[in-house]
Order: sequence, then C-alpha cells, then structure tokens
Amino acid sequence: MAGSQRVYRARIRSTQSLKKIFRAMEPIAASRIGRARDKVTAATPYARAITQAVSALATHSTVPHPLTTERTDTDRVAVLVVTADRGMAGAYSATAIREAEKLIEQLTEQGREIDLYALGRRAVSYYQFRGRELKGSWTGNSDAPSATTAQEVADTLLASFLAPAEEGGVRGLHVVFTQFKNMVT
Repeated sequence: MAGSQRVYRARIRSTQSLKKIFRAMEPIAASRIGRARDKVTAATPYARAITQAVSALATHSTVPHPLTTERTDTDRVAVLVVTADRGMAGAYSATAIREAEKLIEQLTEQGREIDLYALGRRAVSYYQFRGRELKGSWTGNSDAPSATTAQEVADTLLASFLAPAEEGGVRGLHVVFTQFKNMVT
C-alpha cells in the first residue's frame, strides 16, 4: 500500500514539474510564432512573383528545355516531404506526412513508382520506422533553414529530374509542405 502511494506522489510531482516547464515554454513559443508569421508575411509577395515568372516562362517559352517540356520516358516521380526536426509541432508534421501518404497512394494507383525524399527529422523517422526507403534525407536545421541546405535539396532533386530514365530519372516532383495561414489554421 505504502509503495503505491509513493508511486502516485512521484507521478504527481513529475506532472507538476512538466506543467511548470510547459508554462515557461509558452512565451518563448509565442515569440517564435510571431517572428515566423512576420517572415512568412514578408516573403509572400516574392514567392508569388517567382511562381508567376516561372509559370509564364514555362507557358510561353518556345525554346526546348528539360524543365519546360513534359517527360514521358519514365513512370517514376519524386516526392519531397517537409516536416519539423523537433519540438511540439506534432500537428504540423503529422499533417504533412498524412498528405504525403495520400499523394503517394494516388500516384501508386496511377501506376507511378515513387522516389521518396524527406526534409526534417519527423519525416525521416516516420519512414524509417515503417521500413520505407528514402532516396535522400536532410535533418537538423528546419527551425532556421539555410541557403546551403536549400541548394543541396534543389541540386539533388534537379539531378534526379535530369537523369536518364535508365539511371532512375523522374518525370515529376511533388513537394508536400504546410502553408501558414493563421494561428488556428
């Protein structure tokens, strides 16, 4: 009887300690969310302009280029899943992985072979735990992504797209990520 009371008291103390830790983390998380929201708001016009420019180039270009012509010599496609490395962003990572799984199922039903790439420790561990082969993975800096990592991801995926079909080239690339709208969505 006395032993079980000790166990309950220890659990209560540990729960209270966790409660204090989480309370202390709230203001830090709130300030990070504010900074992240400001960065997203500031980058949105640039992202929209780049998307429009590339879209116009692909639509109106008459110059044959591998990036502006549809590739039909392979049924292989690449899927890049972007998640967090750590933290209490469970819904963020879970949503991205869930959408990636839906996409992979759709592509498989269409007869496509999937080359899977993961950016963020959550996606890497999810697919490794399930025994899924990753063609490439990047972890460790999802909190503050660097230009070097972005260049490495871009180079890897571009090389996969430009590779001949016999060497595992892909016909398309799908990127699964979340998009910040507001604190609730």
